Amino acid sequence: MGALSVAAPSLAADDAIAVSTALVFDGTSLQNVQALQFGQIVPTGSGGAVTINADTGSVSTIGEVVALGSNQTRARFTLEVPIGFTMIISGDPSVVLTRAGGTETMTASLIHRPTSGLAAVTVFGLPIGLVATAPTQEIHTGGSLVVAGNQADGFYEGTFTLMVAYL
Repeated sequence: MGALSVAAPSLAADDAIAVSTALVFDGTSLQNVQALQFGQIVPTGSGGAVTINADTGSVSTIGEVVALGSNQTRARFTLEVPIGFTMIISGDPSVVLTRAGGTETMTASLIHRPTSGLAAVTVFGLPIGLVATAPTQEIHTGGSLVVAGNQADGFYEGTFTLMVAYL
């Protein structure tokens, strides 16, 4: 009897390794670091409005009001979102300020402006949100406070909300 020998081709295999990653982000990094302060206001005559520019922080008045001192500030928020995250920022369009110990009110219309670390995202030329271009971003809020000529003296305070939704 003879031996039978069969040659079988050798099979080669290629292996590849893939890396899998994930970033878990809790979305709670929005912080208010400076309040919106209209400062000391003296109404005269029929009153008017004090405006704080959201972009520059500059203060202006219209009508018969005087803004005293230099303690007026726009609100400043910081946000820490990883570069490349897309989001929508929205906030209350106005805030009602109520006199401490009283019921008198004044209303401020608000403007929220994304500033550093954010760029507009557009689709077909239409804005759909903002994308983080730096690890820390800032949003500023300014507004225009209407003050009546006979506004009661006192300290007025109110709160407003700024929201960030991640896409």
